[in-house]
Amino acid sequence: MTVRGRSETVSDQAARGQKRPLDDPAQNFPESVLSKNLVTAMREDRMAQRRFKAICIILVVAVTCLGAKGAVAQDAGKVLRVAVKPITPFVFKHETELSGFSIDLWNALAQSLKVETTWVEVTTVGDQLQAVKSGKADAAIAAITITRERENVVDFTQPYFDSGLQIVVHAQGSNHLLDVFDSIPWPTLGVLLGAFIAIMFVMANVLWIVERQTSEHFRKGYLKGIGEGLWGVALIVATGEHGDRQAAKVVKRLIVFFMWLVGVVLIAQLTATISSTQTVDRLNSKIRGPADLAGKTIATVGGTVAADYLTEQGLQYVNVASAEEGCDLVSNGDVQAMVFDAPTLQYLAAKRGNGVLRIVGPIFAAQKYGIVVPDGSPLRKRINKALLEMYEDGRYRALYNKWFSRA
Repeated sequence: MTVRGRSETVSDQAARGQKRPLDDPAQNFPESVLSKNLVTAMREDRMAQRRFKAICIILVVAVTCLGAKGAVAQDAGKVLRVAVKPITPFVFKHETELSGFSIDLWNALAQSLKVETTWVEVTTVGDQLQAVKSGKADAAIAAITITRERENVVDFTQPYFDSGLQIVVHAQGSNHLLDVFDSIPWPTLGVLLGAFIAIMFVMANVLWIVERQTSEHFRKGYLKGIGEGLWGVALIVATGEHGDRQAAKVVKRLIVFFMWLVGVVLIAQLTATISSTQTVDRLNSKIRGPADLAGKTIATVGGTVAADYLTEQGLQYVNVASAEEGCDLVSNGDVQAMVFDAPTLQYLAAKRGNGVLRIVGPIFAAQKYGIVVPDGSPLRKRINKALLEMYEDGRYRALYNKWFSRA
């Protein structure tokens, strides 16, 4: 009975489609256990994802570093073509050797970059830019001003020199005697002297008429009498007197006084004309800054920032090939001023001017010099880094003092 009853129970359960308790795992574990297992699995999945991401990031950084080191190692010993042009005191050429501030600066940068240098020599800034743009040079350095127009076709490194424009003129007082003679208004002086002689001749005739009746010196004919009259008028103008003071008549004294007054007025007019003309000439020729350039003869190098500035200001200029040529024109008096980059003019005035050249006025139209590289070149970032290192360790200051120290 017991066995049959148990079988019936199982059979009944099977007939009703019910499972045995051991066939359902969920019924054998508490619900809290299942929840903890699910949370643990999710946490382990998130940690696995984070570990995977971290591994990917580490791999990317490692590949990047290896690539950068490989690029630097690849550039080590590479020969860079650098375009240069002569400009004092940044680039000098003595026979086959190049020197100057920019040359020394680049050599220091090349040492930091671990590259060799081949110089590409050109004659103008435009040639430098074209060489870099066309791929004939990897970089260019001299005294190249950073401008918006140039930035459109090439790249510039960060500025390595602050500059601007300045004016050099002929130093006054170098030949004072010739300057005085040049400032005399000879045409005006000629007119005044002519008028003075004519008036003297008229007064000599008046004196001859008055004196020929009483003085034997005026009775020797007209020409000799006029000669005595001119001498007498000259004495009257110079001293205010004319002989026989005691016996002179009132009319004669009035005539002498009138002649003396006319002579004084003529001399005063002559002196005032010369003085005023020289004063105006000195004021007109005095150049103290860019505001005084109007109406002056100016020289500069064509195709430069200085030439662009003069053109923008509506000022005509004499085109010269170099700053040295322009300073020679100033020294010789062929032009009144030379407008160019301040450091170049300051160097020429100090080293080659021999006291004849003088810098006037402040620096204007501020500009900055940079190193030119091709547009988008990775060399730009490497040069900037090397420049910053030179600023920090004092090498740049040492180079600057070498070429631009006032001492």
